Amino acid sequence: MVGNKFVVHNYGHGGAGISMSWGCAVAVAQIVGSYSSPGEGKAIAVLGGGVMGLTAATMLAPDYRVTLYADRLTCTTSDRAGGQWAPSVVEYGKGDAAAEAKFADILRTAFRMHEQRIGKGFGVSYRINYTKALSDTFAKVPLDVIPRPDRLTPLPFQHMASDGWGYHTLLVEPPIFLRRLREDLIRRNVQSIYKLFHDVADLANLSEPIIINCTGLGSMTLFADGDMVPKKGQLVLLPAQPALQWLFSDGSTYVFPREDRVVVGGSYEVGVNDEIADPKRCEDIRRMAKDVFAGKPLASEFLNAPWLMRNK
Repeated sequence: MVGNKFVVHNYGHGGAGISMSWGCAVAVAQIVGSYSSPGEGKAIAVLGGGVMGLTAATMLAPDYRVTLYADRLTCTTSDRAGGQWAPSVVEYGKGDAAAEAKFADILRTAFRMHEQRIGKGFGVSYRINYTKALSDTFAKVPLDVIPRPDRLTPLPFQHMASDGWGYHTLLVEPPIFLRRLREDLIRRNVQSIYKLFHDVADLANLSEPIIINCTGLGSMTLFADGDMVPKKGQLVLLPAQPALQWLFSDGSTYVFPREDRVVVGGSYEVGVNDEIADPKRCEDIRRMAKDVFAGKPLASEFLNAPWLMRNK
């Protein structure tokens, strides 16, 4: 409770918002349902216009009167995501049996609900993610969701003379997925209102008695969450190549061919809280990916770069 408001927090997903979205939205709906039974016509405010806010609103809209409030209704952090289904660097209470079980349930639900939308206009498709080494990220996922990877000798790239692994996962394309969620909410008469919240006291001005906080990094200031740490990643968007139907990631770079673009990333700056693209950094990211696919080793200037993903 915050004053007289019942608040459910749904933020801090460690770069895995799109991956975990449906699972967290179902968990939110369960929490709300235990507080206020569906069908009572109660109003709910969802804070945040990214994927967590959109999926939470989608799950709640059939049973409640939902209004979405956000300082961005488009061009959110979610809109700039790469789109591979993977739980990224999210923290989940490792070593706590109950927390691990809850995390696994969220991943199962999220994966299955994305999977159910393949071929239905949500931008979801099956993909193999090729890696040079076993992935710590996919090691978090139950084997009934993503099975053990295929051993590949070598990886299926012309100039990359390296053995590796193939993980059977999903690609969720943010431009398609988020647009569809927003269109569906409009059809369900869910109103989206531009509103900037400065501090938690602003919640008292909302008429809704139930609030779903999906403000992401905004919770660092809005709810004074000192455990939140910004982490900046930059992406290079190259022209689309429809023939590329795979994903690739290793310790220094990742490449996700999508319908709209080929997305290339690899930077990871802890404590940096801005959205300014650095042309030099982006060129470094592109160059690293080019070298990887040309079979070249990582350039010496990048070996100890503090912004490089592999050094975290």
